[in-house]
Amino acid sequence: MAGRGELSAVEPIVDPRILMFRNDNWTQAIEPLHQDHPEAGIGLAMSFSSVLLNHNPDITIGLIPCAVGATSISEWMPGTKLYQTAINSARKATDSLRGALWHQGEYDANDPNRVDAYAERLIFLIESIRVDLNSPQLPFITGELGSFINTRNGFPYGSDISAIQKSLGKIVQDYAFVSAAGLTDKGDRLHFNSKSLREFGKRYALELLRLWRK
Repeated sequence: MAGRGELSAVEPIVDPRILMFRNDNWTQAIEPLHQDHPEAGIGLAMSFSSVLLNHNPDITIGLIPCAVGATSISEWMPGTKLYQTAINSARKATDSLRGALWHQGEYDANDPNRVDAYAERLIFLIESIRVDLNSPQLPFITGELGSFINTRNGFPYGSDISAIQKSLGKIVQDYAFVSAAGLTDKGDRLHFNSKSLREFGKRYALELLRLWRK
């Protein structure tokens, strides 16, 4: 998820312990973290980082923004430009990656054939990332799509994608699924609003902390 929340809708999160990897350098993180689109804004990573720091105040969080909005999972398969860019960024940034956050699926929720292929593709993606980064137990966290996209013309299978993502918790090790219950959209029935993204990031962090404790 690149994040399309309005920057002015929530208080900014600024903390020198939260860094982002941009242009092959580490710098203090500031939203928008992603530069994939002019509408890039609030995402889930800053509130995610804040929760981790509340539990571990002496650490530094390094974020590696790789998301590109409006993409299908097939565009992230090994061998694609998006996949290789993400892997290269992670390799350049660190040799001790502690987790991967994934929120995607809207653009696979408009085609039953994509839905049928989604589980196999996501499992392959997770396995490939772990192999290519030499991190076989890398925590991988996915998040539920907003229920509001089911009412948007052309995206009728959002709940099916989310059900698949949730079900992988029974198959994939070191994996978690984050509920989006109660979260709302920014009025377009597609993107979460800023307040919801802040809450979503907190939920992602709690799941990562749970996996770290295993």
